[in-house]
Amino acid sequence: MEVRNVQKTGDMHYLYLPTLWCREHKIGSKSKVSIEQSSDGTLIVSPHIIEKKLKHLKFSISEDDQDIIHKLVVACYVNPASSFEINLEKEMDFTKLLNQKRLISLESVEIDKKQITCHGAVSISDPESLLKTMVKKIKNMITVMQKSYDKELIERYEDEIDRIKMIIEKSIISSLAFERVTKLKTIDLYYISLISKDLERTVDHLIRISNKELEFLNKIYDVIDQLQSIIENTNTLNHKTALQFIKKVSKIGNFEVKDIKYYDMERIRNSLTTIAEVITDWAITKEIER
Repeated sequence: MEVRNVQKTGDMHYLYLPTLWCREHKIGSKSKVSIEQSSDGTLIVSPHIIEKKLKHLKFSISEDDQDIIHKLVVACYVNPASSFEINLEKEMDFTKLLNQKRLISLESVEIDKKQITCHGAVSISDPESLLKTMVKKIKNMITVMQKSYDKELIERYEDEIDRIKMIIEKSIISSLAFERVTKLKTIDLYYISLISKDLERTVDHLIRISNKELEFLNKIYDVIDQLQSIIENTNTLNHKTALQFIKKVSKIGNFEVKDIKYYDMERIRNSLTTIAEVITDWAITKEIER
């Protein structure tokens, strides 16, 4: 490895390219090079203009199992493809496929007889902002459950939270696969992905909780409120903050699974406990980095 001094003229910083490297790749005063920044902040200089293009995916499948088709559509959506086309061997009842809650929230996905297509799928480069939005929407949903318990509004919140979680997945996979410029490190993307998945699991069971369980809903709201504070200030995250969050989650208590109600409560508690563990891991990583 060769170390070179960074020089400065006015507001511009620069360094000289190695002479032998320029000679080897025929780099002259009128040449152009590619500069790419990876997710860990590394700059990569390439002797040729590199233009990465997203790929169009095209599949022909003989499956008629709607769950299998649904999983393939979601996988195509969350990956960094420019578009995709899935051709089925035989026509199926798409009304049942459309009832899959994760599928109906995907922009640009069209279903027509024996073909599923998507053109120009959404791509978001800031999964941290998406996670913040996700947490806020969960707080709002719990508030509705505590007060008016508008079932239609609660379901809309759930659909939106599912959608945000999927876009987070898409954003993270795109960042890792194409090393797109992002202020986040790879390890941050990892923790964001884990938290978003368990938040979605929490909501899947939370929507089945009755407004009669007000004490339980209040405890969950307090946990999500503290989580929001953590997500809004990840740069200052430390072990003390993480331990406070663990204590907050522990106040929910354990539930003996007597029926479906207690099953949902226990699953919510388990998901939030897992999030507390991820927050603690993330806090220790942050302290190591400082």
